[in-house]
Amino acid sequence: MGDAKAAFLLATMYYQALDTEEDDQRGLFWDKVAAEKGHPESAYRLGLAYQLGQGVSQSNSQARHWYQQAALAQHAKAQKLLASMFETGVAGEKDEIRAYRLYLKAARQGLVGAQLKVGTMLLEGRGVAANRAAAQHWIRKAADAGNANAQVAMGVMLAEVDPADSLNWYRRSAEQGNALALQNLALVYYAGQGVETDHMKAAELAQQAIDAGNSEASALLKLIQLETEQQKVLELQAEKKLLARQIRESIPDNGSGEQQLLLATFLVESELPQASLMQNAEAVVESVPSDDKVSDVARTLPDTEPSESLLTQDNGFQQPQLRPEKSYELADGWVMEQSASNFTIQLLYGTDEAGMLTYIKAHELPSTAGYFRTMRGSDLYYVLVYGNYSSISEAQEALADIPESVRENHWIRAFRRLQELYVMPAS
Repeated sequence: MGDAKAAFLLATMYYQALDTEEDDQRGLFWDKVAAEKGHPESAYRLGLAYQLGQGVSQSNSQARHWYQQAALAQHAKAQKLLASMFETGVAGEKDEIRAYRLYLKAARQGLVGAQLKVGTMLLEGRGVAANRAAAQHWIRKAADAGNANAQVAMGVMLAEVDPADSLNWYRRSAEQGNALALQNLALVYYAGQGVETDHMKAAELAQQAIDAGNSEASALLKLIQLETEQQKVLELQAEKKLLARQIRESIPDNGSGEQQLLLATFLVESELPQASLMQNAEAVVESVPSDDKVSDVARTLPDTEPSESLLTQDNGFQQPQLRPEKSYELADGWVMEQSASNFTIQLLYGTDEAGMLTYIKAHELPSTAGYFRTMRGSDLYYVLVYGNYSSISEAQEALADIPESVRENHWIRAFRRLQELYVMPAS
């Protein structure tokens, strides 16, 4: 009898049965009957079938035809899909102004996806004059309705003006597994924007973003991991400086040579070796106490690089220039003039020059020993070294010439490392 609603319902029954291809064809047949009589839902379903090529040959022009018919009847989903065709030009005509107007019609009917598209186009100024306030209005509507992408967009828009609200939107989207929200949330915790900085949580969120398919989060995860390792190094450096200060304060300025040497053992370096250098460090300090926070830093492996000798008196090489006022004091910058691959024996390290001279005198060190000045932060330090050797084995053999009273606390060091740490004194 030509009832459009009856044809639509009959098509629906065939779709729901869908035991055979014949059922699909029957559904399409009755949908076409209903669509030709102006039923908007049937026109929408017919347009969808043509766009996807389900039960019919794929045809964007046919899809556009049926979407337009449904859109004229104020069918929101048809309006959105037709808008998408005009936005992308998939049906042969690209018209962003028309696309925006169709999205807006669907958005006003409460279609969440269309609300997000309207907000996006207003934000970007596509098909309409850019209007950030209006864009936020529509994007917020979609976000309030639970659209995860809209929630991410709200987070981005509010990041600078309201970090706390931005964080809330990122969280709501991330709870739905949105990969971009997880990455942005990781950035929030990494940068401490509106929250306490938490690199561990940032790394966890970045990993979740990667697991959710966001490969761009890999670079962020690597950055977080690297900075976390660097922070650990800085914390250990600060802890070592604190321990060194406590030890220094516990030993009087006029303490014995043995006390001063013990102090020097703890103060051998304010800096921790970089991770890349740990596998090829310069020396072993056997006398460092068993406190892990100190000994793990001080103990390293020996170098094996050969080179020329510049300091020993009996090898024909030139002696380093000494300041005339102190026979054991080496000129500033002397350490930088030595061959980087050579080795020396470090005997003492500290901030008290008078104690250094007392130590030299007390142990009757030969003239092949000398100390140079360097800076650690704003503090002036003195480093007492002995000899210049082409290899570690040569330095070890030279230990027999060092007074036994200081021999047990030596540290064989590469000039390369001393040069890396050297800072020319200001005066």
